[in-house]
Amino acid sequence: MDEKEKLLSEIEDEVLNESDEDSAEEEVDPIKEAERLKKAAALWEAVQNGETKHVTQKVGAILNRFDETRNSDIALMIKFWEIFEGHTGNSVSHQQLFKLQRLTTIARARAKIQNEYKLYLPTDEKVRKYRKALAEEESEYQIATKPALPIVHIYADETGKTDEYLIVGGFWILDDLRNGQIKKGLIDWINEFKEILPNFPSEFHFKDLKNDGSNIEAYKEFFNKAVGLGDVFSFKAIGVNRTKLRKVRIQDLLDELYYQMIRIGIDHEVRTGRIDFPKQISYIKDKEGDESRFHIEQLSQKITDNLKMQYEDRLKLNTYMPIDSKIERFLQVADLFTASINRRINFQPKNENRNAKDDLADYILELLNLQIVKYDVENYNELIKDETDGDMSILYLFD
Repeated sequence: MDEKEKLLSEIEDEVLNESDEDSAEEEVDPIKEAERLKKAAALWEAVQNGETKHVTQKVGAILNRFDETRNSDIALMIKFWEIFEGHTGNSVSHQQLFKLQRLTTIARARAKIQNEYKLYLPTDEKVRKYRKALAEEESEYQIATKPALPIVHIYADETGKTDEYLIVGGFWILDDLRNGQIKKGLIDWINEFKEILPNFPSEFHFKDLKNDGSNIEAYKEFFNKAVGLGDVFSFKAIGVNRTKLRKVRIQDLLDELYYQMIRIGIDHEVRTGRIDFPKQISYIKDKEGDESRFHIEQLSQKITDNLKMQYEDRLKLNTYMPIDSKIERFLQVADLFTASINRRINFQPKNENRNAKDDLADYILELLNLQIVKYDVENYNELIKDETDGDMSILYLFD
């Protein structure tokens, strides 16, 4: 049994052996916190891969696809019965009740996913705060029969914490179905060429590219393959000259940039006609190693609330989750894109000596035909309206 399956089995055992009440909040313990993050990442990956071996995976799959079921255990149960147990019709016999998965088990799985792992959080403010039942049965029925909300996937990375410009960049997949297909194509390519291309790395990270260029061809081919497979993708980045905002904490600035990248990116994609509303956002970032459960929930809540104010119900946050890039190849694509911008903006103006990292950065940014839109740094958190149309690779730079 590999580590991922071991973690998923532990989650399942915990769900099946808990009480019928929602999981209680515990005082944060660093060791338990690290274990929770590992389990959350394993569950998220399983859901993204379409794995449904355990009840928790099945519940996670429904919460992921049908965001309104996050607000109602009854609606969640109905979807569970329909999708995984073949139930049809508007009634359930006594005999069927003994065969169908029980509400208590489904509710326990939902509680663990939302309360402990902070995945697929409720979209309704009252439910999120109090887990109150909806007032009318008709509301439950409407929730249970709502169609799935299309998902836009964003894989993000950050760079420049100690440099002049702080940058957040992302690899965007605009179609949920193609997200899985492109990922499979990229992984199949890796499995085929890792024994053929010289110096093929186990992971693609810009910082690990050798300065002498001995493994640059593998990096180029990896990025080429990701771009070549992606007919429904775009690259977005937002950067700010942090030296001109001395009174703003780096973490607060990063949190703002993560939100602003969603907003300006979505507005651009809608304006160019590549997507339309309604949508939900799956936001996956490279795990930096210092994200606490509290900060993950705090930023997730901030993004959720800001999207609610800006877009009402047209755009919702599906999940915000830091993931180790070794288990998510699209985060490695985001790393190469974001680090290339960092090399161009932060490093090259101050360094005349070039090496393979400069060659790779130039190659990636020229391949993507990166467009740079500049704004005054004092307006970094104000409404942005740019005139760029049709560009699939954009850096919004506040200087």
